[in-house]
Amino acid sequence: MTARPGDRRDLVVALALLAVLAGLFTLYGPLNEGPARWSPKTPLDERIPLVEELVIPYVSALALGPLTLLLFLFTAVRLAQSALLAGVLLLVVAYLFYVFAQTHVARPEVTGDDVFAATLRMVYGNDDAYNCFPSLHTGFALIIAVHWLRYHRRLGVYVAAWCALIMASTLFVHQHYIADMLAGLTVASLACLVSARIVRPQGDDSASTLRR
Repeated sequence: MTARPGDRRDLVVALALLAVLAGLFTLYGPLNEGPARWSPKTPLDERIPLVEELVIPYVSALALGPLTLLLFLFTAVRLAQSALLAGVLLLVVAYLFYVFAQTHVARPEVTGDDVFAATLRMVYGNDDAYNCFPSLHTGFALIIAVHWLRYHRRLGVYVAAWCALIMASTLFVHQHYIADMLAGLTVASLACLVSARIVRPQGDDSASTLRR
């Protein structure tokens, strides 16, 4: 079947947004350094235990995001556009905080020799303890959940539940404080609202969502 001109335009727009998002991600490393200008840590954060097993949902976000995007690009390109635009908005706002109001999370020492402890040490070793407020893991998990619920209501519930676990994991592997998670939720929610107003479902995207 020959792609319609509108479909090709939608794909081009989605790929352009993907290029912008990828470009923004290249700035993450240079911004992930101190000094911290303030700390959102609260006494409640000190009471959160370290749960090394939750590093699994935490790192799963690195696969869930690209796989979701790949699925949307092939089956619901307008949803891909919406998710990508929300991601761009999330990063732009987050980077403003990382530049002008950098924070730092105090990490515990991980001494175990099991796979969970080893994975968590790998996470700590590959991601400096800055760029914390707002939490990008939380923000992107929310964007994924929202767009999966729009894509397929039944499956979306399961994906959203896993995304909620990803959000919780940011606290229990001590990558973020509570304020970081709440800020990630807030910024991502607003980003989803804006992207939904700009990118309207059309054709198969709209119909498939309504049927499900």
